[in-house]
Amino acid sequence: MQKLHRTDIARRQLQTAVELFLQGLDRSSVITLAGAASNVLDSLVRRAGKEPFVDYARRVHDHLVGSTPKRQSYSHHIDTKLGVIAHKHLGPKDPNTVELNLEQMAADALARAIADYTTLYGQDEQFIKAYLQWAWLNTDGPAQMEAFKSVPAKLRKK
Repeated sequence: MQKLHRTDIARRQLQTAVELFLQGLDRSSVITLAGAASNVLDSLVRRAGKEPFVDYARRVHDHLVGSTPKRQSYSHHIDTKLGVIAHKHLGPKDPNTVELNLEQMAADALARAIADYTTLYGQDEQFIKAYLQWAWLNTDGPAQMEAFKSVPAKLRKK
């Protein structure tokens, strides 16, 4: 038997997901691991009295659409968009096959988990720096920073 803190479990899942992703390996495993880490990290962020990714996304939705979705349903919506649901559930009425953009979903699932991880622990760990460097280079970091300048202050992460 080994006693583990949930933080350590989420860190290991996220670190493994980042390593697989950066090595160009199994995107389905990346999504599964990042999704599992996100579930734990979301709770840890909330317990720390900080704003998790899902709540930030709900604020953005409210700003853009004029309504705030329920937390649980929006979290499920995000998990569906990121492919997490397709990787962990097969209901009686669900089809046996799914069509997924594994590359994009893996990158996005990592971004979600890393957002919550860095809210709690910062950006100092090597695997976090490695993913952020990849994201900077592969999503046109300078253009992203320029676009961020026009984001209203109330939509910036608390």
